[in-house]
Amino acid sequence: MVSLFSGLRYVLILAATAVLFGAFLMFWEAILMLLEGFSMARLDPDLSVIVAVLRATDKILLGIVLMVVGCGIALGFALDIPPEQRSKLPQWMIIDTVAELKNLFFQMIILYLVVHFAAQVGETQAPLEWNALVLPVSALLLGGAMKLAASSSHLSEQERKNRNDGPPGTRD
Repeated sequence: MVSLFSGLRYVLILAATAVLFGAFLMFWEAILMLLEGFSMARLDPDLSVIVAVLRATDKILLGIVLMVVGCGIALGFALDIPPEQRSKLPQWMIIDTVAELKNLFFQMIILYLVVHFAAQVGETQAPLEWNALVLPVSALLLGGAMKLAASSSHLSEQERKNRNDGPPGTRD
């Protein structure tokens, strides 16, 4: 049974590899968008250059987050790295808990919504309609959900230790 669960680590390595591949695709797409923005700036410098740069920035940020998530999955959940080697890694590569991964996803989605809204506003020549508020309201609601999820997380290690070290009648 233990060997079955140990074999599942290879699925996590495959998932981390797929996420890292997605990150490189985002970087490639961002480079292509920046080149397109450069050609627009040379031919017809107007608002479309700003939109191209905002969209490329959006892709770069998403690529960075995917890179962090891919490394976090591989180094935090799939591979056993000795503590001396782990301490040499950059802090951004280490995700220790699923809660940290969840928090990172919340932040990524909020960041994506904000940048996407900015690109939409830059792209639109006409006055905005009321339904343009969907993205900023979504970002606000997700931010509140992230705050609630963080405040309702499990007990810290120190609190658990203190509970387990107390008198027998006070343990859960």
